[in-house]
Amino acid sequence: MRILIIDDNHDTADMLSMLLAAAGHEVRAAYRGDEALVLAASFVPHLALVDIQLTDTTGFALARKLRKQFGKRIHLVAITGGDARSLPFAGVFDQHATKPVTAARLYQTIDIARDALRN
Repeated sequence: MRILIIDDNHDTADMLSMLLAAAGHEVRAAYRGDEALVLAASFVPHLALVDIQLTDTTGFALARKLRKQFGKRIHLVAITGGDARSLPFAGVFDQHATKPVTAARLYQTIDIARDALRN
């Protein structure tokens, strides 16, 4: 799958990128929302892992733009640094994961995204 990771923490984004690339996925990382939009236009990801708290925008605003650009052809996953059960993910994101995201959770997320995109 083509996976876009958007996180302003370079170490987190780079670690996730290496892990997913080692599993055979085509991965790109962006550290800012504006950078992610430009990259997404040329990369056309199947899946985007979006940090909710970015330095230049919110993950919600970015997800809305990605959804407008790609519709249901992209699977959006919110990545948060803590308990986010009360956040309104419905309608914007398809899934949610809490940092630190384990490899098992990442692979589960990819499997869910792959199944959703097939339908």
